[in-house]
Amino acid sequence: MPSLAEKLIKQGKQEGEIKGKQDLLLRLLRRKFGLSSSDEKMIRSVTDESKLDAAAEAVLDAKSKDEVLEILG
Repeated sequence: MPSLAEKLIKQGKQEGEIKGKQDLLLRLLRRKFGLSSSDEKMIRSVTDESKLDAAAEAVLDAKSKDEVLEILG
């Protein structure tokens, strides 16, 4: 059974990975389409890593930011 410290370390790593994926998606979307502050807040609220990964990949072929944001729900 993991100790409290191990659980906290694992949680911190997971939160860091999510923030990194959010940051990447924000940079890609800003560069390609530009973003409103409400778009940024919405992206920051997403914690599902698979959705963030899918959205980042979708930026490559997307014709609009809405195509990408739709993936996030």
